[in-house]
Amino acid sequence: MITDNRFDNPEDLARQLARGVARRLQQCIDERGHASLAVSGGQTPVLFFQQLAQQSLAWNKVTLTQVDERWVDAQHSDSNARLIQQHLLQGPASDAFFLPLYNGANDPEDGFMACENRLHELVDQLDLAVLGMGADGHTASWFPGSPALPSLLDEQGGAWCCPVMDQKPARMSLTWSLLARCQHLYLHFEGDDKNHTFEQACEPGQQQDIEAMPVRALLYQSQVPLSLYRSS
Repeated sequence: MITDNRFDNPEDLARQLARGVARRLQQCIDERGHASLAVSGGQTPVLFFQQLAQQSLAWNKVTLTQVDERWVDAQHSDSNARLIQQHLLQGPASDAFFLPLYNGANDPEDGFMACENRLHELVDQLDLAVLGMGADGHTASWFPGSPALPSLLDEQGGAWCCPVMDQKPARMSLTWSLLARCQHLYLHFEGDDKNHTFEQACEPGQQQDIEAMPVRALLYQSQVPLSLYRSS
């Protein structure tokens, strides 16, 4: 089931998305005693991060991880972990436990097993994930035509993360095998270009062409409720 939430501007979008995510996190805490959330990088979620950091909830009971990460040091300008540290893990939200995907190995293939083990050790249940979308129809590090796509989208494969070596820099990404276990997924994007990409992804007769636009793997699945948060 997809819920389409459209806003006139990114500020209203960020505010409402933050409130919705915080509400679901608190519900998980009330039910299980803790909650977990995966977030994306890039510039689009910055306002959302800043709004989410201000939300009142038991942050010390929240585990935060990443949807994907470029395989660079946490101080590198391309690091999504750096972005999260600067804009989300501030104020009350600094009490959350942060589990980055990058672990210092030479490359994602070398770091895969350590990353996989840490996810299994520290994220017993991924409750929520907020994903973005590129103008090419990618989400997470699921890129069109990538040799890693079959492994990334293999629900029965079992791996929770997967190296993506065909990008520069190389990346580590969560897989559908893990995201399919979430209670709720969010897809967050802004701008006319991204809305046009979304319309392309929804073209009749093209729904099964996931290799061309991997975001379709989220849009046309039935396992997890999906909320769209988008603005012009």
